[in-house]
Amino acid sequence: MILILLLVATSFWKPAIGSILFIVVAFLLEGWILLTNLRKISVKNEDNKYTPKEVEVIERYHLFFQYPTACRILSRMFSAIQLSVFLLVPWLLFKGLYIQATIIGLNYFFSSQLAVILNPQFFLHDNLDKSKIKDLSMKLTMTEDMHAIDSALEKMYLIKENKA
Repeated sequence: MILILLLVATSFWKPAIGSILFIVVAFLLEGWILLTNLRKISVKNEDNKYTPKEVEVIERYHLFFQYPTACRILSRMFSAIQLSVFLLVPWLLFKGLYIQATIIGLNYFFSSQLAVILNPQFFLHDNLDKSKIKDLSMKLTMTEDMHAIDSALEKMYLIKENKA
């Protein structure tokens, strides 16, 4: 997160260099997450400790279940990238750096999706707790996913505690 703030500050001090560094760092992070997310996993549920819905969400959000702490940190970083768009785009347009402003502006939509993929638990709870979802079928699906994620995480932590 501090890295993003430093890059935003650099973009105000040296707009051309700072914006290019911001774009490069954002694309490297996004590319790395996309490449690691392409690898699909299959959950070995031999002792049936997970329900079919839990297996489905573990396979869908495998990065979150494999590296929960790192994913939460990276999710915050992508949210910071997304919010920095509101500062950088007007500044870069004012400085005449239209290409960088366009790329960073389009990155707003891409980084938001990655933030959700990396921390689905937070975004599901947030949307459902604040009643942001009005479509009943979507709300039901999200509620099922949220409960499955919470339940699977609870089972994983219980297993780790029992092994220790």
